[in-house]
Amino acid sequence: MRLQEFLTENNAELAKHYTQVLNTRYVPYNIPVKITTHFVDRINDLRNTEPISIAEVANFFSKLLLKRHKFLSQLPEGTAVQIVDLETDITIPFKKVDGIIMATTIMRGSMRQGAQRRVAI
Repeated sequence: MRLQEFLTENNAELAKHYTQVLNTRYVPYNIPVKITTHFVDRINDLRNTEPISIAEVANFFSKLLLKRHKFLSQLPEGTAVQIVDLETDITIPFKKVDGIIMATTIMRGSMRQGAQRRVAI
């Protein structure tokens, strides 16, 4: 097995694990969430002005649930939205697909394309 294949496999397992952890908190609000492998790949990308910690990601999702759970639960199917944490400058685009809110990627800084709407937390 090549190193890249191993890393991709590991990231797939991490994405699955993060999805399970998030769903323990989000499903009671009727908001199933999915983390993609690209999301996990992008957490430590060099293009971030500073690395994004797992604690920051956890804090982001906690604030999102606290401040925007009603917004997420009412998101129309097929809608894309960028959620921005104004304190940490972390942006995560989400898209609702088959009733699941998918976190497709993550970055520190502003994303200028892809989403129909930007929402702050």
